[in-house]
Amino acid sequence: MKRFTLFTFLYLALGVCLTAIALGYPNLPSRLQTSLFVSAGMSYIVSILSTFPFWREETIRFYRERNSAVIVPWLVIGFIITSMIWEVQSQNWTMEAILGAFSWLLVVLINTELIVITWRVNSER
Repeated sequence: MKRFTLFTFLYLALGVCLTAIALGYPNLPSRLQTSLFVSAGMSYIVSILSTFPFWREETIRFYRERNSAVIVPWLVIGFIITSMIWEVQSQNWTMEAILGAFSWLLVVLINTELIVITWRVNSER
């Protein structure tokens, strides 16, 4: 049975926003526009995959096998947000730098979902 969660809709919303940004700014550098389209496409794929039960089951199985891996999503989120802020600040908050940082939001969202799933597993114990 397919299961829609809040994260499914967040992935879809992220994909729609990235697609709208890429289409709304036709004068973007082609590399940045391609990056936005790739991130949007990956967001759509992840939104479809997150509806299937294996998504949650594999996360729980991985979590139970490697209990020390709980900190990894937190580290990934911290590193990505820090590097995004550093990159945007070093380029004086230009539109291209901000849009380039948006391409990394999918990774942050996936790791946030992993954290939420592990919290639910811990609360069920």
